[in-house]
Amino acid sequence: MLKHPVLIAGAGPVGFTTALLLARRGIPFVLFEGGDKIFDDPRAGTIHPPTLELFEESGVTEAMMAQGFIVNNYHYRDRKAGLIADFDLGVLADQTRYPFRLMLEQHRICYILRDILLKEYPSNPILMRHRVMKVEQDADGVSVTVQSDEGERVWRGSFMVGCDGGRSQVRKSMNVKFDGFTYPERFLVLSTRYDFAQHGYAITNYIADPEEWCALFKVPGHDGKGMWRVVFPAPPDASQEQLFDEASVQARIQGFNPKDGAYEMYHRNLYDVHQRVASSYRDGRLLVAGDAAHINNPLGGMGMNFGLHDSFNLVDKLSRIILEGASEDLLDVYDRQRRTVAQEFLQRQTIENKRNIEQKDPVEREKFYNELRGIVADRDKLHAYLMRVAMIEGFRRAQSIN
Repeated sequence: MLKHPVLIAGAGPVGFTTALLLARRGIPFVLFEGGDKIFDDPRAGTIHPPTLELFEESGVTEAMMAQGFIVNNYHYRDRKAGLIADFDLGVLADQTRYPFRLMLEQHRICYILRDILLKEYPSNPILMRHRVMKVEQDADGVSVTVQSDEGERVWRGSFMVGCDGGRSQVRKSMNVKFDGFTYPERFLVLSTRYDFAQHGYAITNYIADPEEWCALFKVPGHDGKGMWRVVFPAPPDASQEQLFDEASVQARIQGFNPKDGAYEMYHRNLYDVHQRVASSYRDGRLLVAGDAAHINNPLGGMGMNFGLHDSFNLVDKLSRIILEGASEDLLDVYDRQRRTVAQEFLQRQTIENKRNIEQKDPVEREKFYNELRGIVADRDKLHAYLMRVAMIEGFRRAQSIN
């Protein structure tokens, strides 16, 4: 019998998923979030096939499909030369029930998960404005000091799962490192309702250039009618004020796609970009998942999906320990499975994505373009390539690790 609930830090998609999976197994939890709401600033927005499969049983996939945009193909382009390769995700129909990407913003996923929790599992606390300050553990459980409007309180839990992002307080309380690097440039995200589809763009586009690459994709937006995001590299020596200046923003986006009149901008976001993986996802009864365990550049839309896969893997093992009396050594298997693929697939693929899209050597750039052309021209090569970038290969690799 579980003496204390499982404690979760962070009410993002990974934290809410961890909570829902525990609740569906009848395992009590307490979810802490330092903020006062689900933030709707532009963050992750791509959902890959394995994630849709994992959420299918809970009904979350159906809810996400009702709100998101299905992406049957995506483009790789050169900013000057135009379309290089058009990738047909339909070739994966022999491997998944969802041979496409789904574009749906991170905060919309959070709302779906939260609403299910509040409706179906109301006895489990979801505590906003409750910031985890300190985490300690002993042989019987964990003690977590939480700051709220009522002051500090110590909560007792059986395990603590840190889903609290790249600056995770849970991870900082563990005896682990967070090695890797930070890119010198930052990513600038601009959002507009202007319809780029009229110029032949797909819903998702990666646009290479040696001076100023960009990524362009469409998400539902607040009203579900569509919002286009354009991601640019931002020089490290430019201030946020300079980058957000209206004239600077208009020059940047007009330089990408000139048009009569100004673009109406809805969001401007600037963020640092890292490539890091925790040296272990487990320290006794303390565990991390999602960005608390690994962070990466967003080209390819993999980070959030990897975190959600962490959650499914971890809760499966926690439930076997709590409900079936399985050995806590299963948590070491979680660490091996998820950390291995974070290093072998997530880090390698996202670093490669960035290197290719900003390639400055014209010979190497044309060599890469010819490789892409060869892939889309050969169905077997395309199938193998998409198995990797659609995250199916990495997900199955994790399952194979003992």
